[in-house]
Amino acid sequence: MRWVNLLLLFFSAFIVFADKQVFGYAAEPLMNEFGINSAQWGILGSSFFWLFIITSFVGGTWSDRLGTTKIIFIVLGGLTIVQLGAYAIIGLPMLMLYRILLGAFEGPFLPTGMSHITHRFPTELRGLALSIFISAASLGGIISSPILVAMMEKYGWRWTFVSLGVLSLTMLVIWGMMDRYSKDKQKPTSSKANQLKWSEIVPVLRNPACFLTLALSAATYCFILWMALWAPIYLTKVIKLEPMQMAYAISASGVASLVMVILISSISDHIFKKSQSYRKARVLVAAITTIIGGLALAVIPLLGNSILWICVALCVAKGSTYVNVSMSTQVMIKLMPERAGLMSSILTLGNNTTQLVAPIVIGILVQAGGANLELGFNYSIYSMVGLFILTSVLYLIFVKPDNVSNDVYTTNSSKGEVV
Repeated sequence: MRWVNLLLLFFSAFIVFADKQVFGYAAEPLMNEFGINSAQWGILGSSFFWLFIITSFVGGTWSDRLGTTKIIFIVLGGLTIVQLGAYAIIGLPMLMLYRILLGAFEGPFLPTGMSHITHRFPTELRGLALSIFISAASLGGIISSPILVAMMEKYGWRWTFVSLGVLSLTMLVIWGMMDRYSKDKQKPTSSKANQLKWSEIVPVLRNPACFLTLALSAATYCFILWMALWAPIYLTKVIKLEPMQMAYAISASGVASLVMVILISSISDHIFKKSQSYRKARVLVAAITTIIGGLALAVIPLLGNSILWICVALCVAKGSTYVNVSMSTQVMIKLMPERAGLMSSILTLGNNTTQLVAPIVIGILVQAGGANLELGFNYSIYSMVGLFILTSVLYLIFVKPDNVSNDVYTTNSSKGEVV
């Protein structure tokens, strides 16, 4: 039953990602219909994150008490209502409200999904399971983009939005039926987890394993954002690729990196099965592959206009670093296993904060090159390389999750409470 749950979670992630991306594909018709200028469009784009950051933390944390399945149902139900209401959008204020609500309902999905997998899968299978779940976003971009654009051109943006609402509703009904007749229901959160206080959580957050894991994940998200926002410009303006060559290079690197992530995660699971050590299976694998990815990224500016080798370097850099999304989740949850939702939410909060700050920092670095665009991009690339190498070395030295005690779950007999 756990694999059926993963399949449902995968398709739900696919739909959630499509919901997020479809707004960008509708940019031209929306701007023309409502007379939206570039500044207003930028505000609309950022409005998605106004409540997203809050609900991703709150919703993921609540999943420890309400159960992950209930939170996922709330997400799918909310997306259904928002998307089916597309025909009610008649102006800029309604479009802004649509965007804000979409972000609010999508926020809890990623940390809750990670917690859901943690509850359903044994440790030796979590690397693969988390990688499959996370890969839904990348596959969603590869597969859904041409479909959504074609639908928009033929039927218009409103009908396309509504069709995604129908998909969310369909997934909600299927998952609801499966959950109703399933004997493998999630167990309620233990009373110990409910009694935890922030004063007891703070020592865990101060642990080097916690903040260095957050740092490594943040470094990875800097690169993810660089690939999404800046790689197309770098490949066309600096490397001088044609637009279609750039598209093929990014798509090929995306597919290859997915294969690498799943392969590395499977190797990590195998190591854990043999050693029962988080340090060997998660920390060492994450640190070593990140160093390899950083070195591959460092080589790209030295490759000239060689499309083939640039594509290979991108594949290695992406696959070797993107695996941190899975590895970081497992290390964070290991620090407080009975609060998987909380720890996933903390990790997601760090990643979301990075997504807000990183584009600005990268833009400043690129601009620092002045008229020399290549120099500016090299600043951004080698800054990320330095970040990867530094965090990986610190990760290797200081992160020892197997040695983390679960003192927060022990009972203080003198006070009769959880400490």
